[in-house]
Amino acid sequence: MMCAARLPAQSAQVGIVLPAQAQLASEPPAVRSSSLVTDGATVDLLRSGFPARLRYRMERWTTAGWFDGIAAEAQWDVVVRYDALGKAFHVYRVAGGRTSLLGVFATVAEADAAFGAPFQAPISPPRRGQRGYYTLVLDIEALSLTELDELEQWLRGDLRPAVRGRKNAGTAVGRGVKTIVVRLLGGEKRRYEARSPTFRP
Repeated sequence: MMCAARLPAQSAQVGIVLPAQAQLASEPPAVRSSSLVTDGATVDLLRSGFPARLRYRMERWTTAGWFDGIAAEAQWDVVVRYDALGKAFHVYRVAGGRTSLLGVFATVAEADAAFGAPFQAPISPPRRGQRGYYTLVLDIEALSLTELDELEQWLRGDLRPAVRGRKNAGTAVGRGVKTIVVRLLGGEKRRYEARSPTFRP
């Protein structure tokens, strides 16, 4: 099952995909998306040297009694940057204390499809019989000029060795994600939200 968020008219989509009924208590949901960085403004920023960060925050809610409550939460990031010399888009994902290079792509559409493919969220599933639902908040922002140097150091000094398995990725996550303050250049950041149907494993 997929619940799509209400989004602007540029055809961007993000949704939560629940596992089959038999796996609801053993598997987390997946997140999939499309056309999140393919709009003209974002592509112009990327090609001008401003990497984009997509920050995902998922919560698992339980429904019992009069009030709903948060039972678990998880957060992960995707960074998309354009290499002008190589004429390629690099896509990285930071999740669960690990950094992964998803690939190097010739077009922004290929980069968008790489991180938009179904990704199993790093969140714990509910106990059997525990009624609830998942929510997702996605913020898309561009790095400002003053943050580019720090991103380059992060990618060169910590992230790439971590991707290759030569260094603990936790240091990249700790120093990179926590110290890089991301803002949308020239306007408010874009925020998308989605919610799954209520279910009981």
